[in-house]
Amino acid sequence: MGYLLCASWLVLLLASCRAAPAHSPVIILPGEACVCLTCNACPSDARSNNNISCYSGLAGSVLEAKLNRTEVPSILCSKQHDWEVEWLSLKAALRPQCLLDELTITYDPATKSYHNQEGIQIRPYDFGGLGGIYSIDPDLPGFTATYKPIIEKLKDAGYTENQDLFGAPYDFRLAGDGLESSGHFDKLRALIEHAVKANGGKPAVLVAHSMGCLVSLYFITRQSADWRQALFTYLKGLVTISAPWEGSITALKGSISGDNFDIPRVPHDLLRPIQSTAPAGPWLFPTPDIWQDKVVVQTQGGDQYTTKDIEQMLRDLHLLQQADVYEVTRDLTYPVPLLDLQVYCLYGYGVETDEGYLYAVDHFNDSVPPAPSNTQRGDGDGTVNLASLQACTKLGPQVVVKTYRGAEHTEILTNDAAVADLLNILTEDFRTVPSLLQRFGEMLPTFRTQGW
Repeated sequence: MGYLLCASWLVLLLASCRAAPAHSPVIILPGEACVCLTCNACPSDARSNNNISCYSGLAGSVLEAKLNRTEVPSILCSKQHDWEVEWLSLKAALRPQCLLDELTITYDPATKSYHNQEGIQIRPYDFGGLGGIYSIDPDLPGFTATYKPIIEKLKDAGYTENQDLFGAPYDFRLAGDGLESSGHFDKLRALIEHAVKANGGKPAVLVAHSMGCLVSLYFITRQSADWRQALFTYLKGLVTISAPWEGSITALKGSISGDNFDIPRVPHDLLRPIQSTAPAGPWLFPTPDIWQDKVVVQTQGGDQYTTKDIEQMLRDLHLLQQADVYEVTRDLTYPVPLLDLQVYCLYGYGVETDEGYLYAVDHFNDSVPPAPSNTQRGDGDGTVNLASLQACTKLGPQVVVKTYRGAEHTEILTNDAAVADLLNILTEDFRTVPSLLQRFGEMLPTFRTQGW
């Protein structure tokens, strides 16, 4: 789940102003670093704008924690405190042993449930506002900006926080099933309904980035039959940015040896305690559809693993919890289903992206292996492989694809061409969804019985 620690989900809800109901509301779910819901105030020319809702992906959301513990791993760690920013304040970053321990999740395979460490409560910061997505550390917005550039562009275009622009950060450690069982999707659904109602009943457009695209997809397909039947009352379309539809090879490295994102002087395995236990990691492992029998991980001793061997690889590494979680999460959004919405897919390409790893060990065991001794690379956005990005077309014939040569996975959020296209999509009407797409909606229950 290496790249997840720099991924985020942004959901933008754009709704037209009551004074100019001609335009349809738009909901945007950007992926990396943040979640935000937005609705635009009416400009002086009475031009209609869409509602925007933003969702952050892994590590892009600000998380806060409340502690009431009896034991801690170090005297530097707090035993008790009220709600305060956990991910990622400067205070927390200066005590990494405490931070990693407090963010650890355990999984109960008997009940298929996830739990924080005893005495720890964790929740998204400023849900509904922009504080949980604007920057990683709310106290240092100038140095830790995540969705700040996009948010400022939207504000320049006339959007106003808590009026037609809202944030929806989430616990990026969890996969879709964990977010669902934690009640997060209930809050998201309520936020969407509130944004639509507050903006004259116009349906929203979701805009998501990276892992947030999978969260958005899972959220839509897991709604009740009644909500799906009224889908077009709430949602007009989906805009995805840098979506890992078929997973990413890079996600494997975080679980195997840890991923320091090539930051100098940071040990490669510093974040591995979280990367090798968080359920979000296995959700983003590469799927067999694209890589099939291609060897993606091998050891110097001759062991080879394809995407069909991932569970065995995890057990060879003695990552038993993640192996159990992988059995549950690998099919949450796989195979990619038809989606009953207008969809835009924005992504970069032409950037070297990991496609396979060689480890200088004879065999995997319970020891943390060193960083890969050799890495095979191919095309993609530097994090997600091109074939996975291109899988957005599997969502249906209504998909519109926009690509950007040289745009990296996260940097695309500041790419001039991509941001301009995003703003154009959000401030213009979505096309009317054809009757064919309406019929796709009636098929959703069938998809859910085939792995959903």
